[in-house]
Amino acid sequence: MQITYRKGFELTSEMFMVDKVRALEKELLKLPQADIVTEHLFMDGVYERKITIPPWTVLTGAEHKSNYRVRLEKGIIAVNTDDGVKVLTAPCEFSAKAGMQRAGRVFEDEVVWVDIYDNPDNCTDMAVLEDRLYVVPECGLADSRTEAQKAQIAYRAFLYGLNLEDKEVEEVVNISFGIQNISDDICVSVASKMQTKCYLTC
Repeated sequence: MQITYRKGFELTSEMFMVDKVRALEKELLKLPQADIVTEHLFMDGVYERKITIPPWTVLTGAEHKSNYRVRLEKGIIAVNTDDGVKVLTAPCEFSAKAGMQRAGRVFEDEVVWVDIYDNPDNCTDMAVLEDRLYVVPECGLADSRTEAQKAQIAYRAFLYGLNLEDKEVEEVVNISFGIQNISDDICVSVASKMQTKCYLTC
């Protein structure tokens, strides 16, 4: 296992890291989503969640509710750990504690990352396991997002591509998905920006 500390990534507290990961997650949801493949593996008393991450992907995970182990099977990834941000090279394995939410950056090769959990009752119901193991974000976990969640994420990315502000995006998404009424000033602003974008791209 090779672990490299990168200058400038030292962190002073876990709370600081949690805030940074959540801020990054919010920004990543403004962009088209990476095609991350998830496999669910079950053995007696163990559940493994394996993800294959494309090169050059930046990603965040869900906060974990229990202690677990991580096995990096392939690739190189910069990721926050209990000891700060490190660059990990496969193969390696380490323990991780509850409450951790990770952010990672993959380099030129795809990464295969496996989270390993105790599963004493051999549960195979993904809804039960996800509720047991993760603080599931509003946008859902990537492989189990509903079609509505996927549509909202893609629509937000499209709106941010029009250079709309956060407030404008939220109001347009909310009205588009029937959550609340949209204000007239937001309608005018969005229409103007969409028209400008159309002129620039046509």
